[in-house]
Amino acid sequence: MAYFAPYVDETGVHMPTYEDRLADLVSAYRNIFGLDAELSASVPDYQLLSVFAKALDDTSALVLQAFDCMNPLYASGHALDLLAPMYGVSRLAGETDAELRARICKTMPAKSAGNADAIRAAVLMVQYVTNCIVYINDGNTTDARGIPAHNVAVVVRGGAADNLAKAIWQKVSAGVGTYGTSSGTYVDEGGTSHTVHFIRCGTVQTYVSLTVRRLAGIDEDAVRTTLVRAVTAYVNGMEIAEPLIIPRLYAVAYNADPELAKTFAVSDAYALKVGESSWTRDQITAGWNEKIATLNQGGVTVNFVD
Repeated sequence: MAYFAPYVDETGVHMPTYEDRLADLVSAYRNIFGLDAELSASVPDYQLLSVFAKALDDTSALVLQAFDCMNPLYASGHALDLLAPMYGVSRLAGETDAELRARICKTMPAKSAGNADAIRAAVLMVQYVTNCIVYINDGNTTDARGIPAHNVAVVVRGGAADNLAKAIWQKVSAGVGTYGTSSGTYVDEGGTSHTVHFIRCGTVQTYVSLTVRRLAGIDEDAVRTTLVRAVTAYVNGMEIAEPLIIPRLYAVAYNADPELAKTFAVSDAYALKVGESSWTRDQITAGWNEKIATLNQGGVTVNFVD
């Protein structure tokens, strides 16, 4: 991919890679000193350009980290502690970032207005539920997703069917139907049984690969283990319908262990959706009723280069 100016749009922050920056600096150098200028890896001028490219890449990582710290879904450590009070919670003794983030996510819908938020908050409280998204079609015709008029579609991952049925039924407004390919039964206080429909979310299986440049003092085994664990947790922690914005993986890698990050530079990141033939450096998308995930073993690979 050719160098491009960093920018922010509705999908997030977009940054060129280290390799793109270096290529742009080399091109600029040749425009100044001539196309026949010697710039092999052993030439001091090339090495200096590499240092400049690394400094720019480090700045990009900091910008991505600062951007992600504004969102409790991506913030970590002290940044996450600063966001937590905004949602009426604070870190408990010994609580990990993942555990605090999960509690924040559960309070977010409850603090919002609207029936969809109330339903989602209730479903997320059901045992073993890890993800949920709610769509309401309050129109008079079937919508683009196939949800019938005046119906609610709850897309969920995890949870027993009857427990989900109870949570949904107790929050759905009167006269609104429930839509989905799965169902559970809720028996009200009067003994009447109600069949409640919902959707079990599908999985978009994705492989992720990082190319990592070795720096002084690198421990490849430690770097590989840390990055695989961090990227796997990030991808599998995404929400239903959330796209995988691949440039964000740079920040995930560097934030996994700041001290270890001093010994490597991520020069490339790309992903492949199972069933497709081409890897991408842009994004992997999920349908409205799907969640992106990767294998806990073998789903993320790290390749080292000099």
